[in-house]
Amino acid sequence: MKKFLLGSVALAALGIGAPAIAADMPVRHVAAAPAFSWTGCHVGGVFGYEWSGSTNGYTTTGASTTISATPVPVFAGQPVFGSSTLNGFNGGGYAGCDYQFGVWVVGVEGDWSNVNKSGEAAVTPNTFTPGILSPGGITTRFGNTTWQAEAQERWYATARGRVGYALDKWLFFVSGGGAWTKVDQSQFIPASSTAFAIDSNRLTGWTVGAGVDYAPTILKGNWTIRAEYLYVHFRDYTAFTAPTFGSFGGFSNLNTSLDNHIVRFGLAYKFNPFTYAVYR
Repeated sequence: MKKFLLGSVALAALGIGAPAIAADMPVRHVAAAPAFSWTGCHVGGVFGYEWSGSTNGYTTTGASTTISATPVPVFAGQPVFGSSTLNGFNGGGYAGCDYQFGVWVVGVEGDWSNVNKSGEAAVTPNTFTPGILSPGGITTRFGNTTWQAEAQERWYATARGRVGYALDKWLFFVSGGGAWTKVDQSQFIPASSTAFAIDSNRLTGWTVGAGVDYAPTILKGNWTIRAEYLYVHFRDYTAFTAPTFGSFGGFSNLNTSLDNHIVRFGLAYKFNPFTYAVYR
């Protein structure tokens, strides 16, 4: 009986002290899921649509042409084709690296796209202002045959820095840097099989833009999707610096300005080479 009482007292003492012991034990917290980080590199594909205005028909210096029986002077600044609008699709690739500190993200990026974009402008000889090129206007060997000019952008590339503001898996960014392109320009008379000339130019310019990247949960943060707008300005350039068409006549020293508005969408694979280097 005495042993039973002693055992009961001991159990009671343990029961009373258990809460105090439990209270003194450290609480183990469940680790929170790590926040999404934009630090790392990415490589992907992009496609989009672009448009631009190309003023491909103003002489920059005095030139001459044989569209009439005798060469007729074309004065500097004389409009000969008017302006045209270029539009078309583009597609290519882009790659870059970013570093995030707090909610801010800084990085660099480059891209290259093939372009299917062109535009035409046309003028008939009797639309020239009478008295400017010759008294009473121009009468050509081809009558009122239409003269046409076409500009075709073949590709463009950019190298940009960018700054972004991160909201977890959303990244809103602006970017800016240099741009390059190749443009082929032609002038021709549809009624003649030999009155055709082409000039090719590589241009350097600058670009600014803005966009948003998003890392969908379903893609486990390894892939990002993008929507972006770029404005690209290229320097004015002179096409056809030598006389064209031979005895058929043509225009030389034509000034062209080209500005691009680009809307595009992308999908990129995101990885962190810095993490791989630590674990090697």
